[in-house]
Amino acid sequence: MDSLNQRAVDILKGLGGCPATPFHEEKVARHIMKVLKPLGMDVRRDEYGNIVARVRGNTAGAPPIAFVAHMDHPGYETIEAGPGLTVARAMGGVPPASYHKPTPVLVIMPDGRRVKATANPHARANGDDRLVRIEPSEPVDIASPAPVVFDLPDFVLDGDTIRMRAMDDLAGCAAITAMLERLAGGGADGDVYGVFTRAEEGGLFGARLMAQDGTLPKETIVVSVESSPAIPGVAQGAGPVIRTGDAASTFVADAEQVLIVARDAIRQRNKEFKCQRQLMSGGTCEATAFAAFGYSVTGIAFPLGNYHNATTKIPDPDGGVGAEYINVSDFLGGVELITEAAGSVSKRGDTQVRRWLREVQEDVRVRLRSTAG
Repeated sequence: MDSLNQRAVDILKGLGGCPATPFHEEKVARHIMKVLKPLGMDVRRDEYGNIVARVRGNTAGAPPIAFVAHMDHPGYETIEAGPGLTVARAMGGVPPASYHKPTPVLVIMPDGRRVKATANPHARANGDDRLVRIEPSEPVDIASPAPVVFDLPDFVLDGDTIRMRAMDDLAGCAAITAMLERLAGGGADGDVYGVFTRAEEGGLFGARLMAQDGTLPKETIVVSVESSPAIPGVAQGAGPVIRTGDAASTFVADAEQVLIVARDAIRQRNKEFKCQRQLMSGGTCEATAFAAFGYSVTGIAFPLGNYHNATTKIPDPDGGVGAEYINVSDFLGGVELITEAAGSVSKRGDTQVRRWLREVQEDVRVRLRSTAG
């Protein structure tokens, strides 16, 4: 693995050590800021805590492009904490198996310390079965609200596979951070934004507020960079997926051309470059949130195993909880794809297919006219 690719993997490993749930993303945010601030680019946090980084472009008239990922992951949040009982509620799409049977978890203390605990079912009279009783393995005063995450590995490189508690969407955050590092010294076409949002798993909240407020210029092409469950027609190890849509919406063909041009440019240099194209219907991503406010959107996805830590299917109450996983080459291919896309925004209309579609031979035109009846 060359130094650039190793650096991308190292960024992902560093983020893996930052447990986060919706509304509790501060450790992830600090890690991203620590990497980006020394690079000399514009980096700021908006009023909601989302991170917006910008690399200024070199080509006049090229539209801005933003690559977006979220910093949170499904987990729990304590809502009652006392000497006799600590109760937590599921945040985001956690597998029901984790609140129907005992599940090892970690309580994240204000100082960052991790306290091992077990989450046990705790049904209430109002029927809220997304509640669990947190039983720490040691006497400890737990503050409320406190994030609670599954007791799973931060990061494991297992041959061609990376396993993590929260691949979704730390892989997207790492890919964008690695891209920004590569572009920091120049190479962007139009202005390039790296956007890291909060509380996506709770309802796309950070992205929706940014889109509503117009934080990004309205002409910005928005690219969701997400880890999305592998579905039929998509294979791990076959490359990152150019995402034509999600479970809620179909994306914009014109925006997608940025990724198609980038893919074709890479393949001219490397005929072995792997890339897939699919409507990834296993979940809803932030592109849909930006599209609702008039942005031109597209996306890429890393095919993901154990989506939301469910070892079978999320609704399966008898399933298990395990680390999410992606293929190393899919991740590295995604970093290369978005880096190339950032440098070729102004070429988005110039794909082989579009050139072919625009060039109808004169003899065909004549023949159709002569046989039109």
